[in-house]
Amino acid sequence: MPYKDPKQRKAYKADYDAAHREQRKTRYIIHLEEDKARSAAWRANHPEEVKTYKAAYYYSHPEEVKAYNAAWRADNRQEQKTYSANYRQANKDAVLVTNQRRQALKRRLPATLTRGEWEAIKVAYKHRCAYCGKKQKRLTQDHVIPLSKGGGTTMGNIIPACQSCNSRKGSNLPAKPVKLVLL
Repeated sequence: MPYKDPKQRKAYKADYDAAHREQRKTRYIIHLEEDKARSAAWRANHPEEVKTYKAAYYYSHPEEVKAYNAAWRADNRQEQKTYSANYRQANKDAVLVTNQRRQALKRRLPATLTRGEWEAIKVAYKHRCAYCGKKQKRLTQDHVIPLSKGGGTTMGNIIPACQSCNSRKGSNLPAKPVKLVLL
């Protein structure tokens, strides 16, 4: 029985592959777009499996992923700049939360505030500045106890403030007691 002998099985497979190589290439070319569409549909319908696979691949091949990403960034520098600028413009609050967390973490302070918590704080203050009470389109995160004095970026230490009030306060403690809204 030739299929039980590993050498004969390997030789048979090599012969078969050589004989059918052109047929496989032709099939690949004919069905390429169809296969891409089917694959994209599967990925769209199975986001958790895709996420799990990508995470596992990243952790098992970190150097390859970093090299690939670096090469992609080098080849697509302008596209990346445009994407980043558009994202920052469309997601100002997300960028604000990320930057505040980064500043707190650099100082080794607690940084647990999430974007959802920041939205909840703004709603609790009715989208008004905690200092002057004016309704603002764009509110900044003000640390009641500034980062320079050991206050972290946590839900209990952040209040919404307009840019002028936040700048006026600077890295000082509030001049008047601030009404903290409990969530």
